[in-house]
Amino acid sequence: MIPISLTAVEYLCMNMREIDQREIYGIRWHDNPLLLAREVVIASTYGKAAIATHNGKPCGIMGISPMWPGVWSVWSFGTDDWSKAVLELSRYGKKVLEPFVRVRGAHRVQCESRIDHHEAHRWLQAMGAKADGILQGYGRDGSDYLIFSWSKDYNVLFKTPKDARAEAGPGAS
Repeated sequence: MIPISLTAVEYLCMNMREIDQREIYGIRWHDNPLLLAREVVIASTYGKAAIATHNGKPCGIMGISPMWPGVWSVWSFGTDDWSKAVLELSRYGKKVLEPFVRVRGAHRVQCESRIDHHEAHRWLQAMGAKADGILQGYGRDGSDYLIFSWSKDYNVLFKTPKDARAEAGPGAS
């Protein structure tokens, strides 16, 4: 994982995989990758984020930003090489982001995900998130989104996929 830099975030935004573009720009006023990069850098200054690399190039980012006291928004996106960083990003969520928000009094962490971004839904659930429900017509094009959350009631904010499999017991996948 490398620290946030405008250059690395611009690279990610300019080379973002298509499903992430649909999801992210679907809840923005614009679809400008350079403007998005600046928004991501600003959001990371209020919270925490880092970038995963593959073969020396940025391929994924994960971060968390405050929404209001006690409630945080977690976000992640990447290039077509995102799958090569998913385990590293999962570990970052568990080892860095979870303690970061806990000491800041988080009682809820949430994430909105476009209804057709099934890969993201599987990852969020493997990380211990609960699907709270459908946000009907949430996207600027009228598309539905799902809202996922972690809360102190679950006694965990993030899990690695390995943690989730271990808790599920033998034979779980």
